[in-house]
Amino acid sequence: MRVKVKGVDSYGPSCTFEFNEKKLEGVIGDSIASALINTGEYGLRNTEGSEKRGLFCGMGVCNECIVKVDGEEGLLACMTPLKPNMEITNQEQHISKPNFETEPELNQLPEISLSPDVLVIGGGPAGLSVAAKLGSAGKQVLLIDERKASGGQYFKQPASDFEISEAKLDSQYRKGKALIRKFEASGAKSIFNMKIWGVFGPEKILGYDSSNRYVITPKHVVIATGAFERGLVFPGWTLPGVLTTGAGQSLLRSYQVSPGNRVAIAGNGPLNMQLAAELIRAGVDVAALAESAKLFKIQNLLLGGLLFLRSPKLALTGVGYLYTIAKAKIKILPGHVVARVDGKEAVETVEFKRLDKSNSRTFNIDAITIGYGFIPSNEIARLLGCAHEVDDRWKYLGAKKTLNGSTSVPNVWIAGDGSGINGAQVAQSSGTLLAHALLAQDGARKSLSDRVSKLVSYIQLRNQLGFQKVLWKIFSAPVLIDELAEEDTVVCRCLSINYAQVKAGISEDTLSAGASKRISRVGMGRCQGRYCSPVIQKLISENSGYDISERSGFAPQIPIKPVEIGVVAYAQERKNE
Repeated sequence: MRVKVKGVDSYGPSCTFEFNEKKLEGVIGDSIASALINTGEYGLRNTEGSEKRGLFCGMGVCNECIVKVDGEEGLLACMTPLKPNMEITNQEQHISKPNFETEPELNQLPEISLSPDVLVIGGGPAGLSVAAKLGSAGKQVLLIDERKASGGQYFKQPASDFEISEAKLDSQYRKGKALIRKFEASGAKSIFNMKIWGVFGPEKILGYDSSNRYVITPKHVVIATGAFERGLVFPGWTLPGVLTTGAGQSLLRSYQVSPGNRVAIAGNGPLNMQLAAELIRAGVDVAALAESAKLFKIQNLLLGGLLFLRSPKLALTGVGYLYTIAKAKIKILPGHVVARVDGKEAVETVEFKRLDKSNSRTFNIDAITIGYGFIPSNEIARLLGCAHEVDDRWKYLGAKKTLNGSTSVPNVWIAGDGSGINGAQVAQSSGTLLAHALLAQDGARKSLSDRVSKLVSYIQLRNQLGFQKVLWKIFSAPVLIDELAEEDTVVCRCLSINYAQVKAGISEDTLSAGASKRISRVGMGRCQGRYCSPVIQKLISENSGYDISERSGFAPQIPIKPVEIGVVAYAQERKNE
């Protein structure tokens, strides 16, 4: 359903396309996913069992939204722009094998070698801040991102073909636009739609886009890859119409499309409240908001006061979300989690339960967003050999780094949520502080304004980290992984492996996720274990008695994400020369 967001004046020219031989209408600027969801089409991929899968993560991680476009297989609907007269069909489970004799173009993309002073991987708040500061200081900076535009998940902007009145957009849009402009004016270079697939040390990183292959040999590498949302395993979570909160936000903020006509929201944390408020303001029917934290406690009033002391602006923004939700008389269910989702081919109903399972509520819906925390995108950092540690509360694996972003590997730096989840404001401040540290390491002279900027960034970062600490005391709740799963609940979304099959592949002698993979194939799908890994780690820990550690999850592999076979084949040819 197309909605109206304040500040977006028009959606741009319309266009027609086909989906499964049915004529549909979208707008130039849509992604394939947003165009299809706007028309009520949720099912995109077919499993081996002929079940439909739809948009889930909305950021190219889960690979659930792959479709076939004009005969080309395996395209991500969330990352592929809609074009007029596209012929789109459901993607079958198995993609056809390429024939190198009949498809020689697979090996004919030109190779470009790049040697920047600094390679920044990721164009969100952290990456843009680093690149803008370093570019302004005269460094040769190359920023790359697999998206078509900068901004990341948080600072995502309305589609470029939409007509906007910038002054009417909300502050999040405007802050993002200001940072993007600062980056564009800095002299830093950028390449978008580029995928990093091979990391062979800080001095050799391989990527590609639709036109070229890239061999990048930087002096410094800054990893600003952010995070992806943690999946929660519960009955029905693979149905089309179940998507992450971030995916729901991308649909709304980038494309002005609602995830559904009647939407439920479930999870833990302020992002879910933000989405609920934004959907309400856009005129969407929000059925309920289930928050696993018991929000309405007396102690939270005191903690809320501390938030105001740390950041009055952010605290007031949060109060604004609550006011919008309360004014619309939306049911807030504190201490509740999503127990199950049911539907024939897509979402039809959702059941929420108290954490103590004392009672439940069921709602008729056609979409639900879930947001139960994040996991750092740490594959590149792990391949580069950066030391990592497990977060005590969230049990995710984050890179060890100093406050200024330096890691255990010389000339490898990390900014933002790639080492630990603290939000966009922390990411932006940490990016600026990292840039100052890198310049100092390279012997750059410090002006008075540089010293002031560094001090301000340091104070802001400390204050923002304090804000986050208090915030998560308010939203304190158990971290859920497999507690809601039933024996037939799918755990590995890619290969449709259920909870019983996963458990059967784990015994007291199974000491690694890799061992479990060899028995049950779990983690061998296109997402490469990113969503099933927390379940596997937890089960192995429970059965073996060992704590979850740096070595508990699936080992990072090259290629980092699925790539066209020709790219890898070409790299192998070069290696053998």
